[in-house]
Amino acid sequence: MLTVFSDLHCPWAYVFSIRLRRARTAVGQPPVAWRSWPLELVNARGTPWETLSQEIPVLAQLEPDHFAAPRRQAWPSTFLPAMEALKVAGELGGPAAADRFDGAVRRAFFLDRRDVSLRSTLAEIATEAGLEQPRFLDAFDGGGHRRAVVADWEEGRRRGVQGSPHVFLPDGTAVFNPGIGKIDWVRGIPVPSEVDEGEIAKLLEKAAAGP
Repeated sequence: MLTVFSDLHCPWAYVFSIRLRRARTAVGQPPVAWRSWPLELVNARGTPWETLSQEIPVLAQLEPDHFAAPRRQAWPSTFLPAMEALKVAGELGGPAAADRFDGAVRRAFFLDRRDVSLRSTLAEIATEAGLEQPRFLDAFDGGGHRRAVVADWEEGRRRGVQGSPHVFLPDGTAVFNPGIGKIDWVRGIPVPSEVDEGEIAKLLEKAAAGP
């Protein structure tokens, strides 16, 4: 099983998640454990709008069918509720439900431009991910899932997570931002090079082979 630490609003992690799901379909959908790496806790502040508005147009060139132009008015002040909702999905439906919710919430933010900090939006996404909305809201409103998000962050720090996304294989191998070999920053704009989507499929093959 691959273990992936990421933030749901990280465009680098979004591209990785798209390509990971594509590779998983090709090899038979091996399981993935999605773990939270909340950048607002890592950096002790929310990610500035300016940062994402520079990164998104660059990464949209890698997966143009999966992005829409960012809208500042739909920019959440926090992404912790979405990460809590991901924990709820896993609690209610196991890894498969968590995986569906992870994909749905990333699309909702990057493609549909919905405010994923809102309870109502997260409930809609839960339904789209195949969860029963009343059960989802009962668990979400019950609280306690913030602790699980923070626990992921603390575990990630112990394991040496460098950023979002950071992938761990069963044998302990760790890879930061797979498929993006190098990033040069030119006047504040990221310029990725040595992009290799095939690297993600190789990670899956290695994970399937076990430790």
